[in-house]
Amino acid sequence: MGASAQIDMTEKRSYRRISDAVALYIEIVDPAVANSARFELPELPDHPTHVVNLSPSGLKCYHSEPFNDQDSVALSMMLFPEQTRLELQATVVNYGELPSGGQKDRFFAGLAFKNLSDESRDILLQHIDSIVRRSFGGAVKLVYKA
Repeated sequence: MGASAQIDMTEKRSYRRISDAVALYIEIVDPAVANSARFELPELPDHPTHVVNLSPSGLKCYHSEPFNDQDSVALSMMLFPEQTRLELQATVVNYGELPSGGQKDRFFAGLAFKNLSDESRDILLQHIDSIVRRSFGGAVKLVYKA
């Protein structure tokens, strides 16, 4: 894995965000070991399980359990159609609950990736670019600020 490529708060809005269907597993972890531990995350299904708002700096997801501000999480995510699996660490930066309506995934959380490797960042950028190009028939040129 490459060196850390943490995206700071001023940089995050330079990147396109997309709505994407992914397979996703999230586990809240002890912040004391979050930066140093490797986590054994379960295998993911070969089909999407969640729709997320995805960017190279983080994601917004809906879940059946609530999150708290600054929770440290380990997450495993499968990108489609490439079936590329990423195992990432993140911090909850915003959270809430949707108005009651009986839906299963009524809690939401904004997660900021941390300690993101160059390799993972490049995978996310390429994936987002491919989704946007498919959505607009290949007629879009994306420019990312470094």
